[in-house]
Amino acid sequence: MTYSQAIAYLYGLQRFGVKLGLENVHRLLEAVGDPHRRFPSILIGGTNGKGSTAAFLSSILQAAGYRVGLYTSPHLLEFTERVRVDGQAIAEADVASLTDELSSVVADLFPLPDTSHPAPGTTHLAPRTVSHPTFFEVTTALAFLHFLRSKVDYAVVEVGLGGRFDATNVLDPEAAVITNIALEHEDYLGKTLGAIAAEKAGIVKQGGRVVTAADAPEALAVIAEVCRIRGVSLLDVRATCDWEISGSDLSGQRFIVAQAGHPTEAFCIRLLGRHQVTNAVTALAVARLLRARGAVIGESAIREGLSRTRWPGRLQLFPGHPLVILDGAHNPAGAKALRTFLEEHRFAGRLILVFGVLQDKDWIAMLQELGPLAKRLILTRPESDRAADPRGLVEAEGLCPKLEILENVAEAIMLARAVADPEDVVVVTGSLFIISAALRALGVREALL
Repeated sequence: MTYSQAIAYLYGLQRFGVKLGLENVHRLLEAVGDPHRRFPSILIGGTNGKGSTAAFLSSILQAAGYRVGLYTSPHLLEFTERVRVDGQAIAEADVASLTDELSSVVADLFPLPDTSHPAPGTTHLAPRTVSHPTFFEVTTALAFLHFLRSKVDYAVVEVGLGGRFDATNVLDPEAAVITNIALEHEDYLGKTLGAIAAEKAGIVKQGGRVVTAADAPEALAVIAEVCRIRGVSLLDVRATCDWEISGSDLSGQRFIVAQAGHPTEAFCIRLLGRHQVTNAVTALAVARLLRARGAVIGESAIREGLSRTRWPGRLQLFPGHPLVILDGAHNPAGAKALRTFLEEHRFAGRLILVFGVLQDKDWIAMLQELGPLAKRLILTRPESDRAADPRGLVEAEGLCPKLEILENVAEAIMLARAVADPEDVVVVTGSLFIISAALRALGVREALL
């Protein structure tokens, strides 16, 4: 396969949709030697912040001298961003060869029915449910094979959807991390925080170790009960660490952390928003837990790793007149964190909001957070088959003084910049899919960590 053929094959698997369950991925991995059992891993789930926390932890481990695999989703610009070793995206040639290898295994293990010759007397073919690996299942297997062959010391892996039945949950990790719990993907995960927490806590393994920064009492109670039942050591970051932001501007944040058994220390990160400090402290707590289990991770490596971390598309600034801010907030909790950032920094000019969302998101709650801050709202359509039609977001008219619709993201951003005064701020948000389109519209060709 060429790289383009491999990408076409992988995206072609999207026709099998989202399939929660571990049977397919176990069969696929077993056929290629169970690579996921041959390197230590850290599995990071939660509602928001799991990708940022994974990036922080990966950077800390690299600063400590370890060879680190990082698996996250979705990507912003190129598929290769999903699978990294020591910060370097997987090579296109490796994607091609691994996909070629896995596609043969898939064809042998999961043959599709031949529908070219209907049975005698059949007037039409009834639809059949075929158990077949999905895009995410095959991509996960690809990542784990790449990590094994790259001889990583650790793999830091972000859960895709939920936890209990996510393909990444085949791992038996050194530590499982649950960043936080909020309402999202309710059709798959449940309608309450408790139900969602139970799904996320599915990554807790018997006798393992769990770190969480969840603050919702209902969710935390469920996580704690799952840990008790499975004989797991639970480290509640909010109960065991005290942190205080000592300085924050558009160049980054400085904060002080006190944790029992450790000296109080000061750290810096470049990622913006109070929520990123929480994610950084969570990664710090995981690093110290790994150190207690024998990893050589000094405080200087933690400090250096946190300060180096990049995570594009999350409160990413494009300086100019007007200033453009891209943020992948894709649910009400993310929108609330974005609102907190905007209110704290009190930009001098007007806020012009470019907003696009997927169909299954609670966009009304998101716009209730952000709409009142904006003087002008431009609705657009993310580059996804699951994108919500902006013309259907009619309730948005009551949340902002001026509303317009431009379905093309690049045109929406162009309009926002054209009508902005030099001191104004253009905020593009609602989905990582809209951030992907925005990066292209702004001329970015590679999403660097």
